[in-house]
Amino acid sequence: MAASPPSAPGRIFISYRREETAYPAGWLYAQLADHYGGGQVFKDVDSIQLGDDFVEVITRAVGSCDVLLALIGDEWLTLTDDHGRRRLDDPEDFVRLEIEAALTRNVRVIPILVDGARMPRADELPDSLARLVRRQALELSPARFDFDTGRLLKVLDMALAEVRAAQAERSPTPSVPQAAPATPPAAAPPSGSSKPPGGRRGRRSTRARVLAGAGIGVVLILLIVAIVANSGTPSPTGAVASSPSAGAATTSPSANEPVFRDNFSSRAAGWEGDGAVAKGAGYANGAYRVSAPPRKGGNGAGSVPMKASRVYPSAPPRIRIEVEGRRLPASDQSMSYGILCRTNGVDAYVLTISGNYASIEKWGPEYKLLKEAQPQVDPKSTNELQAVCTGGKGRQPVHLELWVNGRKVVETTDRSNPIPPAGVGLAVGTYQTTRASVAEFDNFVVEQVA
Repeated sequence: MAASPPSAPGRIFISYRREETAYPAGWLYAQLADHYGGGQVFKDVDSIQLGDDFVEVITRAVGSCDVLLALIGDEWLTLTDDHGRRRLDDPEDFVRLEIEAALTRNVRVIPILVDGARMPRADELPDSLARLVRRQALELSPARFDFDTGRLLKVLDMALAEVRAAQAERSPTPSVPQAAPATPPAAAPPSGSSKPPGGRRGRRSTRARVLAGAGIGVVLILLIVAIVANSGTPSPTGAVASSPSAGAATTSPSANEPVFRDNFSSRAAGWEGDGAVAKGAGYANGAYRVSAPPRKGGNGAGSVPMKASRVYPSAPPRIRIEVEGRRLPASDQSMSYGILCRTNGVDAYVLTISGNYASIEKWGPEYKLLKEAQPQVDPKSTNELQAVCTGGKGRQPVHLELWVNGRKVVETTDRSNPIPPAGVGLAVGTYQTTRASVAEFDNFVVEQVA
């Protein structure tokens, strides 16, 4: 999970029993330490120095944590001490003390159900732990460890962001010169984009905001800043885009004539896949729907045009894929939908949007979240998605970009065992839900890029 750690992240405490979940706790610690930094993740044997009083250290760590992960295995409820008494019934049991402390402070507690373990009932727990059953749990399976931890990282990123926001509100505001009005959230540049699209009225460069914040009121300078903020910016191909009119956006790389186009008015392209067989999926009303059935631990599904010989089983190595997509109203609100590139039935790059994230993922025997951002996107509305997927043949690095409604929201380059050229398709994904999730797509286009 080589995503960049958030700035000033909070602390994460891993609560577990060595007798049953020591190995999963070790795997999870390694992933979280890689993502957030080892100093932000506490696990007793990895965090306690020689000579330290481990009771004091654990108590202090729980008291300062922002999120507690409670690993629950098959024997978490029933493990006994040397006298045959259930460990959870001992008021001095470390695991009980850890979770009690977190619940008392109203800390975000996330139960982690390891390898098929079930969530305990309230009547099976001491009264002090009864609130644990109301916390949404995450499944963690060795067979899909990277996928499950990828989902956990999304939840943790959001939880820690809320903690930092609350801390910022409590902190006294330093005295600074009066600044210009803040840019509205909808106009903020996406965190996954190195340069904001040019020409959006009201958006200022970092230099412009610094000058405004310093109280410089010289009209000439403000005019220069406005010109700079609205001048053409290099497009992904390296050419300078002309300054568009108000409301226009920059475009992804210029393309040649389409190599494949489908408006789903017929079944000629032969779209098939696991996302085409679920209830509510397939060709419908001149569009195409992909569905992921409900699954407790999350699910993903896709569909590919198996009769389109120019993109199946392999498309050109440098392509841009465009499609219009929307989430159907009855679907789970946390679902994601988007585009598959270099998909070969086992591996794929998956570029999707959801209610909170725009993500670039790598599906395969080991799931990997390559990059994500938090743009302003309404997934229930119809959105124009563009996925740029460029790289050489074989195992050369692959550059990936996701554009939403003409704006680049996230990009990355995969250099670690990149996927070679393969097919294209559509995908949906779910987290923990009891509802089938369906996305509807139209006007699918694949073009070669220079």
